[in-house]
Amino acid sequence: WLKALQFAKLRAARPRVCRIACPPAAMPMKLYAVPDDYKTKKALIAARYVGLDIEVPKGMDAKSVGRIPVLETDEGCIFSSTAIARYISRISRPVGLYGQNLIEGGMIDSWIEFCTHELEVPLCTWVLPAMGVLPEVPEATKCAKEDVKKALTVLNNHLLHNTYVVGHTITLADISLCCALVDGMGMVLDADFRKAFGNLMRWFSHCLAQPEFKAVLGDVKLCGAAGGAGKKEAAPKKEAAPKKEAAPKKEAKKEKAESKEKKEAAPKKEAAPKKEAAPKKEAAPKKEAKKEKAESKEKKSDAKDKAAEGAPPTPEEAEKARKDKLKKVIKEGGKRGVEIEGAADMGGLQFFCTAVDLPEGDLDLLVESMKAMNAKSDPGEEERKGGSGHIGKMIFSAGTEQLAVCAYVPEEKRDALSCEEWLKTVLGSQAGEVKSTGKDVSTGVVKANADKGVFPLKIREPMILEANNFLRKKGLFPEDNSDDDEMVFGDDDFPSM
Repeated sequence: WLKALQFAKLRAARPRVCRIACPPAAMPMKLYAVPDDYKTKKALIAARYVGLDIEVPKGMDAKSVGRIPVLETDEGCIFSSTAIARYISRISRPVGLYGQNLIEGGMIDSWIEFCTHELEVPLCTWVLPAMGVLPEVPEATKCAKEDVKKALTVLNNHLLHNTYVVGHTITLADISLCCALVDGMGMVLDADFRKAFGNLMRWFSHCLAQPEFKAVLGDVKLCGAAGGAGKKEAAPKKEAAPKKEAAPKKEAKKEKAESKEKKEAAPKKEAAPKKEAAPKKEAAPKKEAKKEKAESKEKKSDAKDKAAEGAPPTPEEAEKARKDKLKKVIKEGGKRGVEIEGAADMGGLQFFCTAVDLPEGDLDLLVESMKAMNAKSDPGEEERKGGSGHIGKMIFSAGTEQLAVCAYVPEEKRDALSCEEWLKTVLGSQAGEVKSTGKDVSTGVVKANADKGVFPLKIREPMILEANNFLRKKGLFPEDNSDDDEMVFGDDDFPSM
């Protein structure tokens, strides 16, 4: 231990190393790859986000000699599209393409592996024959369609409560999955196929709307009718079949023959008195009545379902739906409060900015979510809720029509920060409207405006950054400015005696 102490002193006397990422080199890196390949495009989109200048030499195609893609840097070459995209994403940590912490980085790796093995393999089996690159094998295409459907169902379910695949910003997971889907969306995933994946299509459209995606992918046109529509168009030939016109003559002959037989057999019916004595037929109406009642019940239930789909809900139904949603909002807020409390205790945070999903832009529900976060937590409960009332917060919720914002400052922190000023500054960045002000809670909204490119989901993350920047200016947001290096000892630091 004496040697370890001496060594630690020597290490402490060394010059400090500044932990600042080096800026990209002045000369652009060269990416030798097929320009139109979706794997090339995910590296180029990542480069746009981190501000890296990459040059793609012309004349590269799938028949080029050597292994491509290859990224040529000043320090060496990197091959494999996934390795290149990961390298570029890690160049700028503040951008967050590889997550904000280790767990997010691990999640991103998980989704990249999912994209490669669960989505790209079957999707290429389906798409490449449609593009004319490979001959189609019907059995393989059929299996590929089922596998693609399974993979997209997993992704669609995940995106039900997540704006992005990992975290609250665009990451390499979003870039990889979106690029892998572009060719399929334009070639084989028709409108009928896409109907079942509403959450996926919302996320996909949101990604394509980002300037970095648009600069590389351009305008992506979605597939319209089904791929086999051309064959179905030839079906009208059946309508021109002349044989059907001659059918009435045959039917007329049959009717004449049957009428003759009936006339000849008519006297026999008079000698059949047994039919009048059949008492069982009199009991039949009871069974028919039961069937009619069952059918009427089914019709009523179908009518209710149709009314629920087409007609607006009654006031009682609307009230019940709102109460059910309020329970879910409070539950989400309570869980988020526990998470905020834990994060604040670990990182020494006094204020926290985050987003919640379930209010869906409803300002009243967002206020209830804030109350649930601030509720006193009972340590004896099996599932703790709330507990973050001592932490200042600004929470956001995006809906289709507006982005709702709610700011909260606890009493002991009001000398350091004005709740009203904080909210007005953040809303001002997107021309938002203040709805209510107070020393403890202030609220506001930003209305969606498609003409001006204002979309709630799109502006949510920039506004969260604006809220954090306001705290930084006030000195209320912790910065990693420490120049003290952590002492990490390995086997090489302790040579054997």
